Amino acid sequence: QSTLRDRVTEQKREAQLRDELWTRIARCFPGAKQNGDAEHRLANILNVSFMGVDSETMLMALDLEHVCASSGSACMVGSVVASHVLLEMGLSTDRASSAVRFSLGKWTTAEEIANAGEVLERIARRLNKADSTYAVA
Repeated sequence: QSTLRDRVTEQKREAQLRDELWTRIARCFPGAKQNGDAEHRLANILNVSFMGVDSETMLMALDLEHVCASSGSACMVGSVVASHVLLEMGLSTDRASSAVRFSLGKWTTAEEIANAGEVLERIARRLNKADSTYAVA
């Protein structure tokens, strides 16, 4: 019974970290959208579409800053095509192609989530700067 209690406690902790990461993402990427059901989902997975930014670009930017993420489902690791699962859920190709999956675990810390949030803020600033550099006046 203590094992079940420990598991429930861990799921709550992971859900809090997941929600904190989403709060940070939504703050610096106002157009970002969560994928999946808001209520019925795993506590340790956050799947986000960064609208207007393809997942490969976002994954490379995250990787350069040592933040691990993926596109697609866990069974599609290494793939950079739009997730067939997201497409089957009815998401547009554009939205599915901009999706990034963040997976949390027992060893994920609040400090790592804070660091990921800071990294995402830097990426957002770089992308905004790049957009304004190429904007036509």
